[in-house]
Amino acid sequence: MASPEEIIAAAVEQKMPAVALTDTNGLYAAVQFYKLAQEARIKPIVGVALDIQWRVTSGEWREGIGEIPHCTRNDRRTHSMSLVLLAADMEGYSNLCQLVTLRHLGTTQLSQNMNPAETDGRPVTMQELAEHNHGVIALCPLPARSRDTSNRRGTIHRAPANTTQAEADCHEQGCSVTSRDLRITNYFSQLKEIFGDRLYIEVQRLLPGDGRTLREAERIGRELGVPLVATNNVHFLRPEEHLHHRVVNAIRTGGLLTTVAPPEITTGEAWFKPAAEMQKLFPDHPELLQATLEIADRCNLQLELGKLIFPECTVPEGETPDSYLEKVSFEGALKRYHFVTPEVRSRLMRELAVIKKWSLSPYFLLVLDIVNEARRRGIPAVARGSAASSMVTYGLGISRVCPLRWGLYFERFLNEQRGDCPD
Repeated sequence: MASPEEIIAAAVEQKMPAVALTDTNGLYAAVQFYKLAQEARIKPIVGVALDIQWRVTSGEWREGIGEIPHCTRNDRRTHSMSLVLLAADMEGYSNLCQLVTLRHLGTTQLSQNMNPAETDGRPVTMQELAEHNHGVIALCPLPARSRDTSNRRGTIHRAPANTTQAEADCHEQGCSVTSRDLRITNYFSQLKEIFGDRLYIEVQRLLPGDGRTLREAERIGRELGVPLVATNNVHFLRPEEHLHHRVVNAIRTGGLLTTVAPPEITTGEAWFKPAAEMQKLFPDHPELLQATLEIADRCNLQLELGKLIFPECTVPEGETPDSYLEKVSFEGALKRYHFVTPEVRSRLMRELAVIKKWSLSPYFLLVLDIVNEARRRGIPAVARGSAASSMVTYGLGISRVCPLRWGLYFERFLNEQRGDCPD
C-alpha cells in the first residue's frame, strides 16, 4: 500500500534504526528502497515474503540427497505457506533472487523445449529452499489454525504409543497433542535443519486468537530451540488506511468490500506501529521485541550499486565469451549471406575487437539469450536505434537490418572511446 518513499519517511519520523521491505514473491522495489534508506541513514533490510511448499510426514525421516532429510514416499500430502526471508549479506541477496526466479518460473535454467505454459509459477520446495539458504534469515509464523469440528472444547486426546517425551509430558499435564501439532512441529524441524540459528518463529498480536498461537509458538520454540520474534505484518502505514487496503484487495480478487475476507485482507491492526505501540502488545515478552534488533544487527547487505555487473555467462566447454561470440556471429553471418565476403569478415572482426576491448561479449550473449527466449514464447523482439548499425547484432539475429546494405556506422552504436553498455 505504501511507496518506498513513504515507508522510509515513516521510519525517519519514528526514529527507527532499521526498516525492512518484504514484497510478496518478488524483490520489486528492493533497489529503490535500499538507496532511499541509505540516504536517510537508516539500515535497509531487503527481503521477500515467499510461498513455500512443504511435505507433511507421518513417518520417520530417511536420508536423502545432500543434508536435507526426506520423508517416506508413501506420504504425499503437501501444504503451502508464506515465509519471510531476509538477506543478511550479498550471498543471501543472490539466493533470494534465485528463489524468486524459482517461484515464478519453476526453474533457474530454462530449457529449449520448455512449454511457456509451464512457467506460470508455483511455490518453492523445501529442497530448493535448502539449496539457496546461505546468507538468508527466515521468519516463519505458525500455520493458521483451521476449525476442528470433530474435537470440541474439553476433549483430551490420548497420547499415541510412539509419542515423544515432550508430547508425553504435555499429555500428563492435561493438554492435547493433535495431528496438527505434530505436523507443525515437523514443519519447523525441517526449517531448523535448513536454517539452523537463522530461523525465527514469527509471532503477532493482531487477532483475539493470537494469544493461543503465541503459547503454541513458545512450546515449539522450547522443543526445537528456535527463538521467537514479534512482528506486526505491516500492510499500510496508518490505521485509517485499512479501508484502502480492503478496496485494493477487493479489486485484485474481483470481490466486494462486503465479501472480501482473510487471507485476501488483513486486520486493521496491521499498520506501521511505533516502538511504544509494539511494547503495549508484548508487555510480558520484551525479549520478542529485542529479537527484532538482533535480526537487524545480523542483516548487513551491501549492494554494489552503480557498478557494471554481468550475470554469469554459460558457454560451451572449451569456449570463452569472446570466442563463443565470434563463433555464433560468423555462423549467423553465414546464414544471412550464405557466403562470408571479405567485407563482411572485415566488418565483423572490427566490431568484435571493440566488443572484446570493453569486455562486452557476455553482455551481447545475454541479450541474445533474452531475444531467443522472447521469440520462443511468441513475443516479438527487434533491435532499435543504433543497435541496428552493428554487423554482430545482425549476425546474431538481434537486428534484422543489414548495416552494409544501408551504410550504417557501427561507431554510432559502440566505439573504442565509448566503454559503457550500448543501448
